Amino acid sequence: MTYPNMRSRRFACRPKSVAIAAMLAAAQAASAGEPGDVKLDGFLRQEFSWNTADWKDTPNYNDRGKLSMARTTARLNIDWTPVRDVSVVTKLRAVGEAKTPFLNHLEKMGAYNYGDASGRGDIMALYNKNDIGDVIREMYVDFPVGDRSRLRLGKQQVVWGETDFFAANDLVHGFDYTWRSFLETSNEELRKANIIAKLNVDVPELDGGVEMFVRPGWDRKSDIGTELDVYGGRWSSQSVAGTDFRNIDPYDFRNTKGNAREVTGGVRWTGLAHDINYSVSYLKTFWPNPMLNAASTLKLLGLPGTPSGATTVGRSDSLGVAGDLIYPTVDVYGATASGYATWADAVFSTEVALIKDAPYQFQNGPLAGSLSQAVAPGFDGIKRKDLLAWMVRMDKNIAATQSLLGTEKPMFFSVQLFDKWLMNYDKGERLLNAVGAGQLTKEHSLLLTAIFDFSYDSGRIKPNLVVGTDLTYGGGFIVPSVTMELNKNWRWKMEYDKFWDDEYRDLSKCPAGNVAVCDSASIFGYFHRRDQLYTSLTYLF
Repeated sequence: MTYPNMRSRRFACRPKSVAIAAMLAAAQAASAGEPGDVKLDGFLRQEFSWNTADWKDTPNYNDRGKLSMARTTARLNIDWTPVRDVSVVTKLRAVGEAKTPFLNHLEKMGAYNYGDASGRGDIMALYNKNDIGDVIREMYVDFPVGDRSRLRLGKQQVVWGETDFFAANDLVHGFDYTWRSFLETSNEELRKANIIAKLNVDVPELDGGVEMFVRPGWDRKSDIGTELDVYGGRWSSQSVAGTDFRNIDPYDFRNTKGNAREVTGGVRWTGLAHDINYSVSYLKTFWPNPMLNAASTLKLLGLPGTPSGATTVGRSDSLGVAGDLIYPTVDVYGATASGYATWADAVFSTEVALIKDAPYQFQNGPLAGSLSQAVAPGFDGIKRKDLLAWMVRMDKNIAATQSLLGTEKPMFFSVQLFDKWLMNYDKGERLLNAVGAGQLTKEHSLLLTAIFDFSYDSGRIKPNLVVGTDLTYGGGFIVPSVTMELNKNWRWKMEYDKFWDDEYRDLSKCPAGNVAVCDSASIFGYFHRRDQLYTSLTYLF
């Protein structure tokens, strides 16, 4: 099984043309205001990606060279100042994708077919998300409350943390990883905005300020949690392409351990002490990844009265025949710090998050339950463990590249080390890194990433290299790219996404009755042979 993710019953879908027309109408209305009252910006973007390897889990089909994505995006940001110190902000986005032969093949295999009597759904509903709640990315009003406070009300994004990739404290919102996985460089395009009331209070006497917010639970169910491709689409994990797992374990957004209507929120203090920027925070939020809440009976095998050996949390039994997918709530205690170090001529940052009772799938080993042996590792239940996630980062400009590589200015270099430290670790608990992969979680899970940014031709040509390696379980990725400024409005980007792994899930080695313990695949095994070539052309206005 792949990463679980979430998508609830959709609102009535609007055609792309209608959504784009609405955006253009909004732009015309906004631009009719008095000069200085309205600020407009946005972009039009065309994106393409091609598979560069044969997936091997698409029978009788060669994926190499196939066009996997042809995506058009229209984005419009409107910032209106009706009166002094008051802002009304609206951020709109419409998307449309072409149904490529590759996506059609995944659809025929069963991708995105939840509840369809014919066995074939519409995979394009996964990518063409133009419901009103999707088109309106953000919409809020921001205004002062007294001399030192500002209140922001409406659909918005609250960003906490210091990391670029794997967040420790940026857990306020979930992310949509179904269409571009984690490769989209702008988290703003992936992050799921929520209806929130946020108050910022300046405290100059203490060189800092307080930020507090409340999410009252008025969002769509689909707007909580990080959405991963459990639908069998182009970012489904290796071995299960074309499989919609909601047919056996649908989403449960009303589970008592993770109810989408539950009120969440947090408070953060941000300050400056001896040239060190720091913050401390508390956050109640949804665990970012969906968890497999296994069925307590063997109804998947036609034995609804027979115990499976798993304990279903939040209900007496799961909604689906094998289980359901939930987003348990967790408490997160966080801290960050950053500052410039003269001795290294670099900026150092750190981020720490103590997550109380983080949920983990577990594996009973040779005694794994019938569901795990029939489906995938992780169907034995959920255990809670305290988790300490931390990161250290260094950002530095390296002048040597000007003479060695001919860059017009020093290369920007950033390196980040991440760790997930399981508190009170017990090897005998046999915790899993993720459902569907046999690798057992170790006490420390270390990941190293690095970014190299270059600039040529007065900033019009910008090569970039991002690499990451899993120091604990093996595997990693490398993403070289170049962005070219064709003129003041046009940007062209070329990118190659390469993944590698120490072990992947080979179903030929997983006969029936031995599915749970047939491999030790790690997270990057999910991306086995999912390499791709990507390009985008963007018009900025």
